[in-house]
Amino acid sequence: MHTSGLAATMRQRPLFWLTIIALVPRLVAAFFSGGYFAQDDHFLVIEAAQSWVDGFDYNNWLPWNQGADPVPTGHMMLYPGFHFLLFKLCTWLGLTGPAGKMVVVRLLHAMWSLAVVRTGYRIALRLSNPEVAWRCGLFLALFFFMPFLSVRNLVEMVAVPPLMWCAWWLVREGDRPTPKAVFIAGLFAGLAIDLRFQTAFFGCGAGLALLLRKDVRGAFLFGCGMLVPIVLVQAGIDLFIWGRPFAEMTEYVRYNLANSTTYFDQPWYNYLLVLGGIFIPPFSLAVMFGFFKRPKPLLVWLPVFSFLFFHSIFPNKQERFILTIVPLVLVLGYTAWEDFRARSKWWQGRQGLWRGILAWTWGVNILLLVPLCFSFSKRERVEAMLMLRDRHVKGMIIEDTVEKDPPMLPLFYLGQWRITQQVLTDPSADIRALADGPAPPQRANVALFIGTDSLSARVGRMEAALGPMQLIGTAEPGLLDRVMHWLNPVNRNVAITAYAIGPSPNSASR
Repeated sequence: MHTSGLAATMRQRPLFWLTIIALVPRLVAAFFSGGYFAQDDHFLVIEAAQSWVDGFDYNNWLPWNQGADPVPTGHMMLYPGFHFLLFKLCTWLGLTGPAGKMVVVRLLHAMWSLAVVRTGYRIALRLSNPEVAWRCGLFLALFFFMPFLSVRNLVEMVAVPPLMWCAWWLVREGDRPTPKAVFIAGLFAGLAIDLRFQTAFFGCGAGLALLLRKDVRGAFLFGCGMLVPIVLVQAGIDLFIWGRPFAEMTEYVRYNLANSTTYFDQPWYNYLLVLGGIFIPPFSLAVMFGFFKRPKPLLVWLPVFSFLFFHSIFPNKQERFILTIVPLVLVLGYTAWEDFRARSKWWQGRQGLWRGILAWTWGVNILLLVPLCFSFSKRERVEAMLMLRDRHVKGMIIEDTVEKDPPMLPLFYLGQWRITQQVLTDPSADIRALADGPAPPQRANVALFIGTDSLSARVGRMEAALGPMQLIGTAEPGLLDRVMHWLNPVNRNVAITAYAIGPSPNSASR
C-alpha cells in the first residue's frame, strides 16, 4: 500500500489508528522506562501502598499507627488506595518482585492515558475539522513527554483523563449542553478532585462559565454532579479511616496554605515558560497564541484558564503541577491557531514556513521521544536498593558529607521496612557513637556513600571507626538523570556506593 493510501485508510478510522499509534511508545515506556520521576510519584503512592500490604505504614498516615492523638496528614487516599488493592492482588497471584509489579503498574497507566488521546481528538474534531483534529491527536499521542509521563505514578497525569471527559461532555452536544451532559461533566470533575484536589479550580471555572452564560440550572447540576464522587469517595474513605468526612481534604488545604513558600517560590510567569518550552518552540508560541487569542468554547477554556491562573499566583510552583491541563491547552490552543492561520492572508501566503515549523517540531520531538521511552529515572537509587534486596539489612548509615543532602531511598525495591536509617552529613561527627545509637538488633550493617567525591577518604574514616568494610557495589545514575542534572543542578543524581559493615557481611538470601 502506498503511503498516501495508508494515510487515507488511517483517516477513515482515526480513533482506532490514533489509539494504536499512542499505544506503541507507551508500551515501550511501560517495559523499559523504570524508576520514578519525582519524589511524590513514588513515596506518596508506591511506598505507602506496598508498606500497607506488608503490614507496615511507611509514611505513618493511618491513625491506628500514630499513637494517642492521631492527626490527618493531608493526602487524598483514592490513588494510593488503588495501588494497595493492586499490590494485594499481585501478592495473591504470586507476583512479589518489585520490577514485575512496576511493569504492571506502568501498563495500567499506559492504558488509562489512551483516554487523553481519544478524547482530545473528539474535542478537537468538535472545535475544528477532521484534518486538524487528526494532527492534534497525533501530537497528544506522540509528543515526547506524553508516553514517558503517562506511565509514571504522577497524580497530575492520572487526573487528566477525567478532566478530558469533563471537557468532552461540556462540548459534545454543541454550544448548549443538555442538563444530563452538564451533570455527567460534573461527575468527572469530581472524580478528578478525588485524585488531585487542585483540579477543583478546573471545576470552579466550569461552574463560573455556566453562570456567565446565565445557565443557573446548569451550574447547579454541574455542582451536584461534582459533589457526588467527592462525597461518596473522599468523604467515604475519610469516614472509614478517621471517623469523620473530609478529614484529609481539610488538612490538605490547611497545610498548603501554611506552606505556600516552603518548597518553591517561583515568579507568576513560570508556568507560561514551561508551556512555551514543553511544546517545542516556535510551535509552542503558536499554541499559546491560539489559546489566549480565542477564549472558546468558554465552558472548557475558562476551567483551563482558571487552573492556570491559580497555579500562577500561588507561590509554590513545581513544573509537574501544570501537567494536568497541558493536553487541553494543546487542544484548545492548536485548534484556535489553525483557525487563525486559515483566516490569515499572511500565513496563507507562507505555507512553506508553517510546514518547516512542523518539520522542525516533529524532528526535535522524535529525537526526544525515543530516548525518553527507554529512560530509567532515578536509576541509581532503585539499583542501590535492589543490590541489597537479598541481604538481611538491619540498618543503614547514609553518608553524604559532601553535599549534606542525602536522597530518600525507595525501600519498595529493598523489600524491608523495619530498618534503621541513620544520616551522616557532618565529617567531624563521632561515627562510632552514631552506629552504636540503635539497639544491637537494629544497628547498621550497611553503609551507603552518596557521590564519589573524596570517596576513599570517606570510606577510610568510616572504617577507622567501625572496622573493615566490604564493597557490595556501585549504582550509577542513568542518562536521563545525568541530563536533568546538567540542565538543572538542583536535580541531584550521583552514584551510590554500598559497603557491608564488618569483615564478614551477611549476604544469605532471605
